[in-house]
Amino acid sequence: MGSMDSKVNKIISIFFYIVCLIYLLFLVHYLATGFGGAELLTITLVPIAYVMYVLDRLKRNALYPRLGFKVNIALASIIIALSIYTSIYMRTQYIPLLYKAEVFNIIDMVTALIIFILIFEFMRREHKILFYLNIALTIYAVYGYLFPGILYVPGISWDRIITSSTIEIKLGAFGSFAQIGVSVIAAFFLLQGIAQGLGVQNSLLRTISYALGRTRSLVPQSAVITSMSVGMVSGSGSANAAIVGQFTIPLMKRHGIPSKFAAAVEAASGLGGLIMPPVMAVAAFLMANYLGVSYWDVAARGFAPAITYYAVLAFTTYLLTLRFVRRSESKEKSIIQLKPGISDIINTLIFFISIAILCYLMGVLWMAPEDSAFIVMIVFLVLSLIAQIIFTKPKPSTMIDWFRNFIESFGGMTADIVLLLASLNILVNLFTISGWLLKLNMMLMTVAGGSFIHLLVIAYIAGMFLGLGLPPSATYLLTVIVIAPVMARFGINPWIIQFFAFFMGIVSEYTPPTSITVAVTSRIAESNFIETMLETVRICLPVFLFPFLIFRYPSLVIEPGLAQLYPMGVIWVGASGIACAFYARYSRNKITDLALRILVAITSLITSFHPDPIYVLVALLVTISLIVLGVYRTRKIA
Repeated sequence: MGSMDSKVNKIISIFFYIVCLIYLLFLVHYLATGFGGAELLTITLVPIAYVMYVLDRLKRNALYPRLGFKVNIALASIIIALSIYTSIYMRTQYIPLLYKAEVFNIIDMVTALIIFILIFEFMRREHKILFYLNIALTIYAVYGYLFPGILYVPGISWDRIITSSTIEIKLGAFGSFAQIGVSVIAAFFLLQGIAQGLGVQNSLLRTISYALGRTRSLVPQSAVITSMSVGMVSGSGSANAAIVGQFTIPLMKRHGIPSKFAAAVEAASGLGGLIMPPVMAVAAFLMANYLGVSYWDVAARGFAPAITYYAVLAFTTYLLTLRFVRRSESKEKSIIQLKPGISDIINTLIFFISIAILCYLMGVLWMAPEDSAFIVMIVFLVLSLIAQIIFTKPKPSTMIDWFRNFIESFGGMTADIVLLLASLNILVNLFTISGWLLKLNMMLMTVAGGSFIHLLVIAYIAGMFLGLGLPPSATYLLTVIVIAPVMARFGINPWIIQFFAFFMGIVSEYTPPTSITVAVTSRIAESNFIETMLETVRICLPVFLFPFLIFRYPSLVIEPGLAQLYPMGVIWVGASGIACAFYARYSRNKITDLALRILVAITSLITSFHPDPIYVLVALLVTISLIVLGVYRTRKIA
């Protein structure tokens, strides 16, 4: 029986590879020709993404693990057949569906119901809070006439709910968010797929870890720099931490960093990939769509917060190094077995050259993001293959494995994101057609009582609450559609509003107790999850402050350029002072040490938030002095 299951799993893996390849060919054809537009591509590939999702879970025995293998095969076969049917039907009926104006035949309705059930089943399995929210909105939209007062809505038919969420292409599952996922985000995932499939990520790890890891005092910084580099193309905290952490966490532990701190540093470093351009979190792509601007407009503004974040993280990591890595040992060379070969160094150069070309195409030539990513993908693939052939002389079978790893890693990353964005399309559609969005805006304005401070606090608490159960993209989306119209009434710059919602979405990945990234790193480090989570929150404090700091220093995100340097410096000093309050050691006397750490925390908060520039200048100078003293005393005491 086990042998039979093994053969079936091999067949499933082959089918998964074939479906991923089909998806990739459709995408490459679109990127090369633009044929049919993003809508036609989306109605074709969202169902195919569902097939990839099902096959990926099936081959890992994670589809319906409580059921038997045969039952899983049967259910998967049905779901795959329905998905393929919807892809073919939606593609062949694309033009008629555009012009039917809510007058649909029985086949249209059956297809709509299939899509509706499949997307809701995906939400039920992968994003339960999102599933319950959509269920609640669906019931409210249908039976809203039963609610009293301001909650009353006339009620919408079940037919209208289902069709608007599915086969009315511009509204539901195939709407703008899914189109971004299928075309733009998937194009960037090609870069990540190549980096992972051809071993470029491992080359990056070996090169940076070896460069920094040969000196004990720089070992923890290898986690920061490597994660920041991988984060440039990953846009995922957990994936970043899983890739990098398997190398950096054991390395940090071997050089004296306790398990929970090693895991927390890597978690904080990996999560920074969500805000690190040029490939930020999915929410950044949604932001560009919401504002009707180029993705590069968002990414260009994202560099300042990201660089500030990693600069603070590097300083915090340095304080931990002073505490846990003995000075006598820090001057010695570290024994590290990840020595890179010439191919690793070349791969690392190719990676950073490709990132520079991507930024040049989007930022200087103003090329569309998906076109830029496609061109860089070709350059990246060709150069990486040439480097591998010259320096490693791989066998044909090895090259086939590389290509297969590239295809499958791309498919695995893309399927979940595309289906999540399709789910978010349904969420926004239900918010809109039910009238609940307008009512929320009115209630929020009433509760805020005309005070912007009250509104900001309410929005922050709501965003934190949403982040407990929703992914960053969903948290961002719900935050922005609810608070953007209300904040606009106070005259707040749209970029400030958008980045506030964006950072609230990012905070959702940091917030206890649901951080997947911390779960990954704590497992690698064999540390306690809760303790690691708390240390990660302390290390990542700048992220929790960013939603407020952009209102105090709006030039941080309003316009990219030299105007960003001053807020970057002030925020770095303020956040680094708070890091000293947590991790520096000012005196062996506990009372003196506590008093100085409280003092640096107070001056840091004044530096960060006080509206009077004179107070800020004085607090800035005091905080810098206390940071220097904290570093000096920590070196002495440790």
